[in-house]
Amino acid sequence: MPNTTDIKSEAHLVTIADGVHAWIGAGGDSNAGAIETPDGVIIVDTQQYPRLARAFRDAALAKTGQQVRTVVYTHCHLDHTAGSSVFADAPILAHEKTLAAMNACLGPRQGENWSIGDLATKLRFLFGQNILELVPEGDPGRAWFKNRIGLPDYDTVVIRPPSETFADSFAFHLPDEIVWLHYFGPAHCDGDIVVHLERRRVAFLADLLFQNRFPWLGDCDLDGLIAALGHVLALDLAVVVPGHGPPAALADVARFRDMLIGLRDGVARAIKAGLSEDAAAHEVQLPQYAHLQRYAEWRSVDVRAAYRYLRAK
Repeated sequence: MPNTTDIKSEAHLVTIADGVHAWIGAGGDSNAGAIETPDGVIIVDTQQYPRLARAFRDAALAKTGQQVRTVVYTHCHLDHTAGSSVFADAPILAHEKTLAAMNACLGPRQGENWSIGDLATKLRFLFGQNILELVPEGDPGRAWFKNRIGLPDYDTVVIRPPSETFADSFAFHLPDEIVWLHYFGPAHCDGDIVVHLERRRVAFLADLLFQNRFPWLGDCDLDGLIAALGHVLALDLAVVVPGHGPPAALADVARFRDMLIGLRDGVARAIKAGLSEDAAAHEVQLPQYAHLQRYAEWRSVDVRAAYRYLRAK
């Protein structure tokens, strides 16, 4: 697995193929993308707050000279959608389950958009609907999650809903490319899609892949996530852009999938041995991945999430 020194301290735009650009978040924060077309740029995700979204949009405009054609949400989570107000001039496309997840978490809209001020909703929208049960009030780990959205940029989070949705797959047919939006089923969350440029052999995987970072499971479908990565491995790809971390290759996807399998199998063994959830959260360790970013903060919570997922099957 690549060294964590690949993680840069400032967000930046990198060209990964002809007319295809990835915005790589600072320090492993969320990534985004810009795909040039004859009718303008397709934006893949919008960053986690407007200040970052403006930096991303300005960099994409400077690089391409094009205005925005459309925005694609890869999934619903706040760190990929809360810069959407900066792209108010463009329609938003997402899987129908992404819109359903937004409605379930955020409730009725007042006007065209959601405006979120309360901490509990922001935490659920960033980490999954079960975060308040995984890390309840009084848990020593709760402070880390609160601090994660402690910047003034998060005081009021404005989210634009998708203006168009699809159920299975979608394709932009360009003169020299097909941009596929693949849905492989519930995985990291319900509506994850892969943005796949067939001829350029590039895919934006969003949070199906964390590069140089321990995974966040939250309320994911763990088996579905492992299966979705299997579908990705069957594609002909030269470059994959993760949801967090630097651009990677299919070999990195395979290693990440192996890590998920190792975590799932370790928790399954703990359940079979009769360990309680608390005991499993303490006992299930993956020392070979302890060097990864967020391992210390997320390992025990991920074990709890996997424990509940496997017990419920």
